[in-house]
Amino acid sequence: MSTDIDPASAEAVSAEAAGTEAASAEAASITAASAAEGKVPGWEESRAVAEASRQTAWERPSFAKALYLGDFQWDLMHPVPESSAQDSERGEAFLARLRGVLAGMDGGRIEAEDRIPDEYLRSLADIGAFGMKIPTEYGGLGLSLVYYGRALMLIGSLHPSLGALLSAHQSIGVPEPVKMFGSAEQKRQFLPRCAAGAVTAFLLTEPDVGSDPARLTTTARLSEDGLSYVLDGSKLWTTNGVIAELVVIMATVLPHGSAGTAGGKPSPPARAGSRRSSWRWTPPGSPWRTATPSWGSRAWRTA
Repeated sequence: MSTDIDPASAEAVSAEAAGTEAASAEAASITAASAAEGKVPGWEESRAVAEASRQTAWERPSFAKALYLGDFQWDLMHPVPESSAQDSERGEAFLARLRGVLAGMDGGRIEAEDRIPDEYLRSLADIGAFGMKIPTEYGGLGLSLVYYGRALMLIGSLHPSLGALLSAHQSIGVPEPVKMFGSAEQKRQFLPRCAAGAVTAFLLTEPDVGSDPARLTTTARLSEDGLSYVLDGSKLWTTNGVIAELVVIMATVLPHGSAGTAGGKPSPPARAGSRRSSWRWTPPGSPWRTATPSWGSRAWRTA
């Protein structure tokens, strides 16, 4: 695994991606402090992170928010917004190609074999299904969310695992965070590859932690030379992990001033029954080094 993320800017990028910069910085400080002390955040700290990450500035009105407050804002739903002629033409053309490809697939086969056949993935990649939300300038289809949703409905009607694979790839996998927060160089390097069919995975869940970001025990520590990160931890589930070429790993970035250990203390110990691995995360072109060759993770073959 490699990336060209600049260690000096990684914390700022993480903060922006989490919501507002100030709220995310507060949330990150809570988890980083716990990691530096070698302990797992408790319930109170988890709640503090969730509260600190709440959106504070609402730039656009929210129908669902108003509905929960007893205010039915009909004008936000009617008349229904219409897609532009260009979006509709591009979207309808893709749906037609997609229907043709899905007609040659058998959902029962996926169920019986407990896996998605490689030729199914190749067929979907050939029509651009792995780049539905990726801009056309990077080799994607640039579909609107309306047509992206309609495409996923068609795909999921064949077999839910296909919809899960493609939606995870394009929502919590590599394409979306790189598209929203990546540098120009990162977009040029990764988005065309993802659009062409390179499956991406998402690693968040940990043993005894679940999917609570505030209690993550996996850490990203700046290396002694300051050119890479050392990832230390274990993951339980890896959506798309068994077939992925690129992965997104959720980890707590330790303070950059404490190279070697977190605040002078070692990383939290692995829990009983789990496997801990240390990976070195290096920029492209750098030699790959790993402290432990195996990553303790499992995944559903069709997810």
